[in-house]
Amino acid sequence: MYESDLQDIAEIGWDRFITEVWESIFVGYRISGIRTICRRWSDLMQAGLGCSQDLADKLVRMEVMFRLDRDLMAIRDPNELLAAMHEVLADMRADLADPDPDAGLPPIPPGERAGLLAAHARLCRFLRDGMDS
Repeated sequence: MYESDLQDIAEIGWDRFITEVWESIFVGYRISGIRTICRRWSDLMQAGLGCSQDLADKLVRMEVMFRLDRDLMAIRDPNELLAAMHEVLADMRADLADPDPDAGLPPIPPGERAGLLAAHARLCRFLRDGMDS
């Protein structure tokens, strides 16, 4: 991971780590550059999905860095920004569920894909519901 490692997550707990990274992404869209934001997204994907840095980085490149139709840095309304961040997560799920071989994602074995999709669902549930509790 860029900013943290598995020991950090174990020490503070998955819920707190995910919450802090999600919040840093949100704040980052207001004060940071795209590279910092992408590092945070990659950390979120690695910890949230339990995937490799390579897979996380490629998902982030596809859905955050290279999406010209998506400019979250220009969004000033907090609710719109959160909704757009959730859209990024949804698009990452679509990439995992039905990867485009030309998009650059590494091959994901079917058994591993099922686990990643389950982890993605858990992450999304937590970010939508768990943080409000």
